[in-house]
Amino acid sequence: MNTIKDTQVSAVLTALHKESETNYTERYAILNSITDTTEREKKHDELRKTAFMSVSPEEGSLLYFLANYAKAKHIVEFGCSFGISTIYLAAAAKNNKGKVTTTELEVTKIAQAGKNIIKAGLAKYVTFLPGDATQTLTTVEGNIDFLFLDGAKALYLPVFKMFEGKLNANAIVYADNTEKPEAQDFVKYIQSKGNFNSTFLFGNKVLLSSRLQ
Repeated sequence: MNTIKDTQVSAVLTALHKESETNYTERYAILNSITDTTEREKKHDELRKTAFMSVSPEEGSLLYFLANYAKAKHIVEFGCSFGISTIYLAAAAKNNKGKVTTTELEVTKIAQAGKNIIKAGLAKYVTFLPGDATQTLTTVEGNIDFLFLDGAKALYLPVFKMFEGKLNANAIVYADNTEKPEAQDFVKYIQSKGNFNSTFLFGNKVLLSSRLQ
């Protein structure tokens, strides 16, 4: 089964990726028009509340491939934004008779993400946990096969530590935007662990790790 090629799923992803690109262009047109550093940072924080902050089609395809190949049934996502990455993961979960548990702080984003998942026909494979991930994700049980980190970079390490003991042997940890300064404590921590194999992809933007048996 190749759910990602399903007409309904692919149509929603195509539309969302296009919307994401438009959002990015418009957002940075606004930011680049502001010369004052303080005002620019203020506007940047304001626009983040409606920004897609999504994976690219290439990254999404890789997420789907890895979760599908690993036969991941218990998938956890930290930071779903408008649900683009969630759709890729849910497509793999459908193939594997599994489920995705995801969380998002912004109420409007997670509400729209839910609608996007329904449009893709994958709602039965996703559980949404709105709110602060450091609180909502504590309810997630163990035997995790795939962990995707794509929320606030400063929270990568505490979120990872929350799940470190709940990861199955050969579980995959996919962390996006690991080139960011806020993610460096997580990068150093997981690289120091003897029970994880790690490699960088996309010019150090992604850290891909696998828990050894």
